[in-house]
Amino acid sequence: MKVFNFSINTLTLFGLTLATGLVVDDAIIVIENIERFIREKGMSPMQAASEAMKEVYGAVLATSLVLIAVFIPVAFLPGSTGLLYKQFALTIAFR
Repeated sequence: MKVFNFSINTLTLFGLTLATGLVVDDAIIVIENIERFIREKGMSPMQAASEAMKEVYGAVLATSLVLIAVFIPVAFLPGSTGLLYKQFALTIAFR
C-alpha cells in the first residue's frame, strides 16, 4: 500500500464511493421501472411506484444480500489485513 501511496483513508473513501454507486444503481432501476409504469400503463405516480416495487423488490433485495454475504466475512479477517479492510467491508455491507 505504501508503494502506491494508499492509506486507510483512501480505502475508506473507496468503500464509500462504491457503496454510493451501488445505492444509486438500485435507485435508477426503481425509478426507471416507475417511469415505465407511468408511461406504458398510464398509472398515477403513487400507483406506479407501488407496482414497480413489487416487480423489482426481489432483485434489489438479492443484490443487498449478496453484498452482505461477500463483505461481512472480510471484516473478520485476522491480522493487519483485517484491520485494513474492516471499514471498507462494513461500509459496503451496510450501505
